[in-house]
Amino acid sequence: RKCLARRTEGESWHVAYLPIDPHDLGRRYEEVVRINSQSGKGGVAYVLERDYNISLPRWLQIEFSKLVQREAETNGGEIDSLTIHRLFEDRYLKVAQAWELRSYDLHRDDEGVNAVVSIGAESDPIILKGHGLGAVEAVSAALEAEYGVTLAVEAYDEFALGEGTNANALACIRVTVDGHHCSAAALAEDTTS
Repeated sequence: RKCLARRTEGESWHVAYLPIDPHDLGRRYEEVVRINSQSGKGGVAYVLERDYNISLPRWLQIEFSKLVQREAETNGGEIDSLTIHRLFEDRYLKVAQAWELRSYDLHRDDEGVNAVVSIGAESDPIILKGHGLGAVEAVSAALEAEYGVTLAVEAYDEFALGEGTNANALACIRVTVDGHHCSAAALAEDTTS
């Protein structure tokens, strides 16, 4: 992936793991990328970018590639693009009903942000309330107060997956909750939710 990103058209072919230019064989690079248990974060990230326009931050590339490698080891052989995407959705995008967002309200005042968040079943939602310097800190404080945990945000990255005001964006977060690491992602026009 890195070698291809640095390469300019017309340069001699020097790409790691590909000793010959696929064009010399009438093929495209995209057609010869294979993901297996030996693949690194670059190959997995490349497939998500190429096929689904999903760019992951480096920390999530590292974490997700380990999941893909385990899947390849378990099932043997190569993993196709659809399986990589399904693994990403299942691990980072799917939300258990108890954590489904019903509504949220964020208000900024002179002292920071107040958050009121409703999650869980529609028939019996849980209302979380917290305050912080920003939205992420306010929601973290609300979770800590409701569940009696210590929560630290280790990484938070957000970026657009297209152009324009209607473009979807991907927000990725890694937190530590009472010493346990958790990662998640949101893919929507409104990544606040």
